Amino acid sequence: MEAIQLNHALRPHRYASGGISVTPDPPQVGVATTVSLYLKNAGSKPVTVSRIETMIAQFGMGVAWEELPALGPFQLPADPNHIEKVSMLWTPRVGGHRCVRANVHVETLPTPLRIGRNLHVIESEVERARWQVPFRLGNPEEERRPIILAVDGSTEAIAHLFVKGRMVRAGEPIWLDPKEEVEAFVLLRAHPHGELKMVHAIEASIEGRFIDGIQIVVHRPAPVEHPERYSRSMVRHTEQALVPIMTR
Repeated sequence: MEAIQLNHALRPHRYASGGISVTPDPPQVGVATTVSLYLKNAGSKPVTVSRIETMIAQFGMGVAWEELPALGPFQLPADPNHIEKVSMLWTPRVGGHRCVRANVHVETLPTPLRIGRNLHVIESEVERARWQVPFRLGNPEEERRPIILAVDGSTEAIAHLFVKGRMVRAGEPIWLDPKEEVEAFVLLRAHPHGELKMVHAIEASIEGRFIDGIQIVVHRPAPVEHPERYSRSMVRHTEQALVPIMTR
């Protein structure tokens, strides 16, 4: 498990942190869900976390957040091998994957660490070559605005974006009313054969200002050759190789 470092600033827009976990994932309606943060202090002095503010939203960008009760204060020792697990319970009213955001207030840092887990990991079957991942897209502002989506990802797959049932290109303005949220999905298509690990990031912005992003990871294992088929193939190739010798 990747741990969240508390003694230095993180890169901006860290929305796919491995230091946050959700169990079960995806959450189920009416089932208590555990949201955990894994924290580490690799500095030379103890660090005090004064407060952690955690929010949950449906999987997407520009959507409304539900706030969980704040945690803290507590202290982490100066030990790079020590990982502090901080957990909270939450019961969803709607099923499906979620985005988690945490503002970690550390006494030695001028601004809180803003960490997110807008991450969807797919463990794919061997024969699959298409994956459809739904998400919600919203306009968090008080005025009608054009939302711009950008896609960055692996070259092994082609990503197609659909918003409100219509295919849109990356960079095409998507006009939404104030606080409006709509259904969207990304369709990923890859070569049908072989092992695959691909990562795609989709980011939303308004007039050049970053809103949020999601990351989709697909793992597809390599096909396993059936032992009997492999054995028959080896025998056939061996027989073919022996023919010229036996006919001399």
